Amino acid sequence: MDRLAAISMLWDVFIDAQRGADDLVVTICRGFSPDYLSWSEFKSLGSFATSAVVAAGWSCRKLDQIAESVREGLFLEEELDQLREQARHKRNRVYIRRPSD
Repeated sequence: MDRLAAISMLWDVFIDAQRGADDLVVTICRGFSPDYLSWSEFKSLGSFATSAVVAAGWSCRKLDQIAESVREGLFLEEELDQLREQARHKRNRVYIRRPSD
C-alpha cells in the first residue's frame, strides 16, 4: 500500500488502459516516467483516480464494465478500442480551439 500512497501524492496523468491477464492494466505518467497498475489498484486510490480518468476523457463506468469482462473471460478488444477513440475525441474537442470559437 505504500506504493499506492506515494503514487497518489504525485501529479499523475491517466494515459491508457490495456488488457491484462485478469484485469485491465492502466498506464499513468508520473512526471516523465510511466507506471502500470491494475484497474483495481488504480481505483483504490479513490477520488484521485476518478478525476484522472475523467480529465483524460475516459469513462470510469465503462472501464469498470470492460475490467469485469476481462475477469469473466468475455473481453472484446473492440470495446476498449472504441472507448479509447471516444476519449481521444473528447480531448480533441476540449483542447483544440477553432477560429470560430
